[in-house]
Amino acid sequence: MRENVKDRDRLEHIIEAIDRITSFADGKSKEQIEADNLRYYGIIKNIEIIGEAAYKLTQSFCQQHSETPWEFIARMRHVLVHDYYQIDAREVWKVINEDLHPLREQIFRYLSETDWSEWGKQETTVNESSAHKVLVQSAERMKKKGYDISEICKITGLNREEIEAL
Repeated sequence: MRENVKDRDRLEHIIEAIDRITSFADGKSKEQIEADNLRYYGIIKNIEIIGEAAYKLTQSFCQQHSETPWEFIARMRHVLVHDYYQIDAREVWKVINEDLHPLREQIFRYLSETDWSEWGKQETTVNESSAHKVLVQSAERMKKKGYDISEICKITGLNREEIEAL
């Protein structure tokens, strides 16, 4: 379930992950980052955190802040986790240099402009995103085909309880 009261926490997680990436990449070239496995995969992990936090935001929050490409951010996380062998360092470099700063500014604005005491009082706490609906539909098909629940979890990013409830 996605909860309005958690939206603020998720946004704060995004800011923290962006700040970690910025510190990891500060003053480093693309080649220096690639050559340092610990630094490179630390950056990848934090991009995953950003994607997971974006994925867990409520649909109502995402709709009210549609200037941010939430679904694209969540999809990138799924690619990094499930298609890790296809990660393109140029794309990672592009994210670091072109995408994170504007995203941080947007998130910071959302955090400061939202009346969080009112936001938490909203009764609609579960509104799944369209990306989540697609993942649920995929999980349903996989379950019907006899896939193992653990495998479905790995592929879709859904948790065991969500898949068992299908």
